[in-house]
Amino acid sequence: MKRNIHKYGIILFFFLSCFFLPLHQHAFAEKATSPDVDEVLKHVGKASTALKNKQLDVAKQESSSIKVWWNLNKQKVKDTSLTMATDVEKEIADLSLALVTERSTEASTHLKKLRQDLENYRDGAYVDNEGNTQLTLRTYILKMEETQKLLQQKDWNEAQQNVQLLSSQWLSVEGDVVSQSQAVYNDSERDLLLLASYVNTPSKQDQAEPLLENMIESLKPLAEAEYSMWDAALIPIREGMEAILVVGSLLTLSRKAKSKQASRWVIGGSVVGTVISIILGILVVVLFTSSAFGTNNMLINGWSGVIASFLLLYVSYWLHKNSDIKRWNAYLDKKSQQAINKKKMVGFAVLACLAILREGLETVFFLIGMAGKMNLSQLVSGIGVGFGVLFIIAILMMKLGTKLPLRPFFLFSSIVVFYLCFKFMGSGIHSLQLANVLPSTVTDYLPSINWISFYPSWYSALPQLLFLLGAILMLLFSKLKRVEMTHIKQKQTI
Repeated sequence: MKRNIHKYGIILFFFLSCFFLPLHQHAFAEKATSPDVDEVLKHVGKASTALKNKQLDVAKQESSSIKVWWNLNKQKVKDTSLTMATDVEKEIADLSLALVTERSTEASTHLKKLRQDLENYRDGAYVDNEGNTQLTLRTYILKMEETQKLLQQKDWNEAQQNVQLLSSQWLSVEGDVVSQSQAVYNDSERDLLLLASYVNTPSKQDQAEPLLENMIESLKPLAEAEYSMWDAALIPIREGMEAILVVGSLLTLSRKAKSKQASRWVIGGSVVGTVISIILGILVVVLFTSSAFGTNNMLINGWSGVIASFLLLYVSYWLHKNSDIKRWNAYLDKKSQQAINKKKMVGFAVLACLAILREGLETVFFLIGMAGKMNLSQLVSGIGVGFGVLFIIAILMMKLGTKLPLRPFFLFSSIVVFYLCFKFMGSGIHSLQLANVLPSTVTDYLPSINWISFYPSWYSALPQLLFLLGAILMLLFSKLKRVEMTHIKQKQTI
């Protein structure tokens, strides 16, 4: 038991190191005023229109006006957010180069990115030099209402740009939502994908406005709510539970396999995943804005989820295959003291690393969103309570898991692991869709089931259904094999 506490104590220490990272954002928090960007946005819009109409000279004139505005306001932006100033300056430089070399398509791309940066700056959807974000959930809802008016007016081009902006700005307010309602958070993240698909599909554009109306109505009650210690505590509990299930199952399995080395590999993978989360969290706070890093966070969540799901599928199959006591004893005899081979140990370490990295980054982002919006003592207490609960759950899992008879433990673990495999695949592909790696195409007749991350898109649904079909075939094959073995033994007895 002491050894189990020690193992989880190491993991908990690194978790706490990672997730107390946002606390420094309380220091010297003050809101800086932004320069008026409406003027320069008009020039950006005119330049974009000129490029569409192949009026390169007009686009160059508008670009010159953009430079004039920037030279007048550059220092003010830097005083507010050096990172945002760097992003804007880079886009303006790249735009000028593209126009000089007459690469209109590239210039249009830089104008789109410049517009998004400027609108994020105007709306406060960035992290300033003190590490605070200015965009509130209330402001975000106002942006949604502006987009709703565009949908009602059937101004699809402008609405498409606004929906894209809402997707990028969601990263600045998602912590406000998930801390108060996991259900609203899940629905809103799903609906953002649906909204983008509806707006970009002419046959479904009429469904966009009612969907956005429902999103606004569900978010409004959360806009004026105040945070408490329990809001901060629930974030690590919610996000860390799946990582604890994965790591706890692997550690318990290592103990039942009598492999101390396998346990070390699992703990090592957990530590690596947490250290990477710490490093990326520091980069977000110190070098990047949350919106600038947000797409990369989605990519990390997406690819780590997909890779982890395949590893979990194999672990689930392996657990089910060895659930027979005779087979397990034969396996141990075959492996002697090396109950789990080196290849599986590396796989366990990678799986533990991905599980913690995936949930760790989500927790860091959510806590960063809460920092500066509640009392410091409550935030610290909440995080401490949250990780304390996780620690207790981890210890109970280890203690109860080792006491369970072999077959029930393996069967139960295989079901839990397959559930996580199914869920990670769905949420991973969903994240890749939000990051624009995969198309945001949705299908009306597919259901949406948040608790298993089943979304109405064939991009995520098809791999999940293939996993489910594979699991059913595996169970049928195992049953047929047992029946066959029983018949063989009966014949041998006769």
